Amino acid sequence: MHGRSRRHKQSKQPRRMRTTLALTLLFGCLTASFVKATDVKNPEEIMKKCVTDLGVTEQDVLDLKLGKVKPADVKDNVKCTAQCVMVASGYMDAKGNLLKDKIKKQYADHPQKDVINKALEVCGGIKGANACDTAFQIVYCVQTHGHSFQ
Repeated sequence: MHGRSRRHKQSKQPRRMRTTLALTLLFGCLTASFVKATDVKNPEEIMKKCVTDLGVTEQDVLDLKLGKVKPADVKDNVKCTAQCVMVASGYMDAKGNLLKDKIKKQYADHPQKDVINKALEVCGGIKGANACDTAFQIVYCVQTHGHSFQ
C-alpha cells in the first residue's frame, strides 16, 4: 500500500508534464501555419507560456480534440491561447487584426507560399465576437480546411 502511495505522488509531476506537452502539441498543430515562421524565436516556448498563463487544461484539449465541444462552445481561455500565440508571434495585433501583409512578406520565398496565401484568402478575413474568438476561428478554419489549400 505504501508503494502505491509513493507511485501516485511521483506520477503527479510526469502527468503535469504530459498535460503541458499534449496542450503544447495540440495548439502547436492548430497554429502551425502562423508560428513556424523563421523570425519567430522559440515557438514551443511561446505556446507553453500561453497555455500555462491562460490555464488551459488537459480536459479542455481532450474535449476539443474528441469533438465533445463545438467550436462555438469552446472556452474563452482556449480561444485566447490562439490569440496569445499569434500576437506573441507577431501575426496578429492585440485587437484581433490578422497582419496579413506581414505573413505574406514572411513567407514570400517559402516553398509553401501558395498554400499560405490560399489559407489567408479563405480564413484571413474571419471576424469573431472579440480578438480571442477571431484568432480561434482563423486557426480553426486553417486546421479544418487545410487539406483543400494544397
